[in-house]
Amino acid sequence: MANNNQSSHFSTLIGEGTTIKGDLSFQGEMIVQGKIEGSITSKSDKDNLIISESGSVIGTVKAGNLNISGSIEGDTSSSGKIEVTSQARINGNINYVNIEMEAGSQVNGKLIYQGGDVTPMINKKVEKDGK
Repeated sequence: MANNNQSSHFSTLIGEGTTIKGDLSFQGEMIVQGKIEGSITSKSDKDNLIISESGSVIGTVKAGNLNISGSIEGDTSSSGKIEVTSQARINGNINYVNIEMEAGSQVNGKLIYQGGDVTPMINKKVEKDGK
């Protein structure tokens, strides 16, 4: 008998040992333990993408929230939070609003802030002895 109280939030699992060639779109939460050769795009800003330590993506990644422990070969963007663990290996630019990176993570690319106005660095000459 079907449960009428089913949650609209569900998880999609790409298991270890699985390879998918082609672009993917998902809603809710997706966990990648296998390999994806193609782009991944979430349908909303509330969606979560988890790339586990055994997971890898060759292509662009766009998701509401990201947790990266595996590898990505391509540009990444998130409208929410990106968590990069110490095991993560990323070759590509990261477009972010909120990012947390653990020591030991490797990013070969640019970190590009997407959150609006950036406060400029003010170069002030430090005066010695009050002069």
